[in-house]
Amino acid sequence: MRLAWFRASAADDAHPFDDTVGLIRELGAEHDVQLFTNPNAHDFVWKHFRVPYDVCVFELDNTPAHAFIWPYLLHYGGVLLLRTRTLHDSRAHALIHTARLDDYVAEFAFNEGYPPYLAHGCHYISSHVSAMLRVPLLASRVTVMPHKGVAEALQDEYPEPRIRYSPLPVQERRLPQDAQGLQKVPSGDVTFGVVSTDPVDVARRALARACETGTAATLLIDVPERVIQRADVVLTLQWPGFGTPHTLALAAMSCGKPVVVLETDASADWPVLDPQTWHPRGFGAAAPIGVSIDLRDEEHSLMLAVRRLAADAALRARLGEAGRAWWRAHATVDRAVQAWRPILREAAALDRPPRPANWPAHLDADGAERAREILREFGVTVDLF
Repeated sequence: MRLAWFRASAADDAHPFDDTVGLIRELGAEHDVQLFTNPNAHDFVWKHFRVPYDVCVFELDNTPAHAFIWPYLLHYGGVLLLRTRTLHDSRAHALIHTARLDDYVAEFAFNEGYPPYLAHGCHYISSHVSAMLRVPLLASRVTVMPHKGVAEALQDEYPEPRIRYSPLPVQERRLPQDAQGLQKVPSGDVTFGVVSTDPVDVARRALARACETGTAATLLIDVPERVIQRADVVLTLQWPGFGTPHTLALAAMSCGKPVVVLETDASADWPVLDPQTWHPRGFGAAAPIGVSIDLRDEEHSLMLAVRRLAADAALRARLGEAGRAWWRAHATVDRAVQAWRPILREAAALDRPPRPANWPAHLDADGAERAREILREFGVTVDLF
């Protein structure tokens, strides 16, 4: 197949923890995959007109960098790779800051079933409740989510679209053999690492409380690459999650490091331990792969996790081994490629979904409306694309 893949960054300059790069590379061995980012996206139109692509893939996240993808998704459809459960802030920013307030209001009402609240009559409020997902879901032939539980929840919430699950394609991380240059910690201390963009104050307070009781632990706050390399235990505390992929946690598992994650919908089906009881959550028989923190007791539960993991080297080793086995079985690039093959075949066999009766008119505007209006006056019609 010929695939057009829209994403925020090209594969050659992607972030080291961009979990889709390996997937694209492997699919490229079976298909003709052409990447389209913001600088070259305009080339897609004439290329598709000359030789149509079999399937278009659109990666969407709730960031300004993904805003350019929306017009192509709306006009061409394809496979939506959804990396979050809410797109409100990115979409609202793109519409309102281009003087399209009326379009924002119409689109919000179509998505949510009620009009938005506008502060001072013109500005939107950043929303953790309004997802604005209905439009991109209905515009796509198939939607892919990288977490099974999130995919199932979305399918229940939006029964019309086709929502599929594909494992997160996390590439194996190998730790450097040469540890020179890495920051040393006092002998016997266990290093807990957290990414600097996560809520680090909670981690600081929890670690301080644990150390007050004699726990030998040190907190490392750094970028993801250094956290993976230098920490003995990796903490992922990103909140709100909105179904965001747990790439860092799975990357830590790939090199055998124990992880502590928040109990969210993206990790709800993982076999993890509850630090309140040190019993597994849920009813599965799989070996625990980490520890999960209940948000209702975040700081206290994190303190309990730090105390136990710092003192119990055997538990850290068991969690690290089980996590690596879980990553190998559920989150490798090969697993993702196997899931994507039938998804691409399904999408290629489908037509673009029909528009609902109340579909907002601005979503189908292509900039040629005035030209068509003039041509109609002369009894002429033309549609090149």
